[in-house]
Amino acid sequence: MKSPHMPPAVRSIALVFLWGMTSLLTAQTDLPAFGPVFLQDEVAILEITMDSDSAEAMLFGDVDYASSNPFPATIDYQSTALDTIIETVAVRLRGNTSLFAPKKSFKVDLNAFIPGQKFADLEKLNLNANQNDPSLLRAALSWSILRRMGLAGSRTSMVKLLLNGEYMGVYVNTEHMDEEFVEEYYDKDGGNFYKCLWPATLDYIGPYPEEYKFEVNGRRAYELKTNTEADDYTDIAEFIGILNNASETDFTCDIEEVFNVPDFLKVMALDVVSANWDGYAGNKNNFYLYHNPQTGLFDYIAYDLDNTWGIDWIDGDWESRDPYAWSTEYRPLYDRLMEVEEYRSWYTYYLRKVVQEYAHPDSVSAFLDPRIAALTNAVATDDYYPLTFGFTPADFEVSMEEAWGQHVEYGILPWLDSRTNSLNGQLDPETPVLILHELEDNAPVLDSLRVRAIVDAGSDDIEVTCWIDAGSGPQAYTMFDDGEHGDRKSGDGTWGVKVDIPYNWVTVDYQVQATSAAGLERWLPCDPKTVTVGLTPSNLVINELMSANANNVSDAFGEFDDWAELYNAGGSAVSLGGKFLTDNLSNPGKYALPEGDLAAGDWAFYWLDNDPEQGELHAPFTLSSSGDELALTQWDEASGAWVILDFMPFGFSEQDISLGRLPDGEDYWVWFATPTADYSNNYAVVFDVDGPDARLQARQFGPNPTSGCVRWTGQASDGAVLNRMGQPVVQFASAKGICLTQHPAGLYSVVLRDGSRFQLIKVD
Repeated sequence: MKSPHMPPAVRSIALVFLWGMTSLLTAQTDLPAFGPVFLQDEVAILEITMDSDSAEAMLFGDVDYASSNPFPATIDYQSTALDTIIETVAVRLRGNTSLFAPKKSFKVDLNAFIPGQKFADLEKLNLNANQNDPSLLRAALSWSILRRMGLAGSRTSMVKLLLNGEYMGVYVNTEHMDEEFVEEYYDKDGGNFYKCLWPATLDYIGPYPEEYKFEVNGRRAYELKTNTEADDYTDIAEFIGILNNASETDFTCDIEEVFNVPDFLKVMALDVVSANWDGYAGNKNNFYLYHNPQTGLFDYIAYDLDNTWGIDWIDGDWESRDPYAWSTEYRPLYDRLMEVEEYRSWYTYYLRKVVQEYAHPDSVSAFLDPRIAALTNAVATDDYYPLTFGFTPADFEVSMEEAWGQHVEYGILPWLDSRTNSLNGQLDPETPVLILHELEDNAPVLDSLRVRAIVDAGSDDIEVTCWIDAGSGPQAYTMFDDGEHGDRKSGDGTWGVKVDIPYNWVTVDYQVQATSAAGLERWLPCDPKTVTVGLTPSNLVINELMSANANNVSDAFGEFDDWAELYNAGGSAVSLGGKFLTDNLSNPGKYALPEGDLAAGDWAFYWLDNDPEQGELHAPFTLSSSGDELALTQWDEASGAWVILDFMPFGFSEQDISLGRLPDGEDYWVWFATPTADYSNNYAVVFDVDGPDARLQARQFGPNPTSGCVRWTGQASDGAVLNRMGQPVVQFASAKGICLTQHPAGLYSVVLRDGSRFQLIKVD
């Protein structure tokens, strides 16, 4: 339903946004497409409809109440890409000083009243008035440059906002930073995500995580936005401790173990060029830290970028400020990095890159010109635009070229000209650089180890090698940037290698070496990293599991959920503490087993129901009846790596049929027609898949390990050979044996039609 109150000047205007493309300063974020909510070639219309009393209270009532209490509303989004109405959303005011401005900013929360409700995969929208910026576009320009640099940053678009039919003016639709943002931008989304606001200096307070939960003005300076139930600040306390206390000798190695140094320097380069004085280095304010599980590093993410490109509230002379002494106060993250000659050279390289490419006047004009033209009529009819500072539509039209005065000291392009001229006389001489960072792998893993890292040497040729030591000395494996070796896209600066894992590897050490044509060499990490690439024998094993529980056994809440049973096949008790279950090896610590000992020959039972609130025996994941995997893992302090104690991939499961070992603890898996949850499998009835006359007989299997063929006793059977990831590599019919002569060494599973399963080790 279109609004009958919309004036003609507010109708959507098509844009042709010519935004100059340059090579990315690659980072390991996955930049999502703009999508229908963040249109780059059109100004969409967003109408909010709510009770008139609610609108009155939100716009003219108590700002504390209006900014912290959601008002029920309906939104109507209209564009050529998407035309939809979403009811029962929440709207409130957002911002700080803007709360008292005549032109308010708003937050739209899609799932405040209806859990899980989204708008094009988004849970929240930020509608920013940017009322202190006559161009309305400074923040959007900065976000766009960050995106072109390959860095995580909010997507933006321009929208015309209506509230109960009244035209509220032009707004910058800005992507909200929350757990949804992390999911969109990172391969792994389970890490701690901190919003850091004044006075977030990253100064050392003490060794205890609780010390970093201090509050200012009723909120934490380091506010955890994900994993809030755990509220565990151990990681940020350790990071801040290393940042401030690592010795000068150890600093580079130590900080690169916990922090993504190059990406921070990229953001700082843009801060210095655009004069973002309200960020970390300038005002200990407005940034996020994400502890990325993919790399184990904290990533720095910029935030709130409207006080830029010539806007100055504090007379800071930012256009001439020394880029190597950006703040007049000590900031450990900035100042300690500037003390390292190598990091300073990286920073200088990024500054030149920003000036010459990303913030070049031609590139900036290509972003701004079409937007100014497309928004001119919409701004001219925006009655709220002049109310705060007296901006006129003419001020908007010339905002690229002319200063407005007072806090707007420059037009955007004159600012850029002045700042660039200053930097050209301040930057260190240009020197070769070799930047190796964001090392990551897919361990723990059982089939092939993938290692990748980002390497940048400017225009110099580079060679990248992964050195892997499985116990007999380091072996060299060439890494590639061709899109075919576990790296990302060909030529994007991410180098990778995939190494097939021999059957006898359990853990390996590795390092990556990069060399450049300029004669530079760099290693990462400083000391070899230990990772798990195979099974570690254990008396504690996965003994039985069910992924399609319809009527078999219910929990205390009357629910029929997935479950798993462990068994102690050893002769003495084993501790369950420090051990985990997971359905995804890339997240090996999903469910920590409750503390306690399991006696020899005893069983332990757990619900895999994604209902951890129901008690400590309920895991935060479920199994898929169409096929899944279950692993038993442990963190090994000595090696600093995850250990895989047991691993079971499985295929389709019929209802109320379990998969288990027969007898308990043995490497012989069958489907049970009478599941034995938390009890011995030895007396279970095996599921009959071939009819009443084809009863499964006990089978013998061997030789194991084998360099060629294996055979089994009993009836001939159809079946398949699976690799470590549960993928079939061989399928056979009516066989009593199979040959793997042409297949690489490693761990396989042989699965027969009657449910029999054998783990097989293939040797060369």
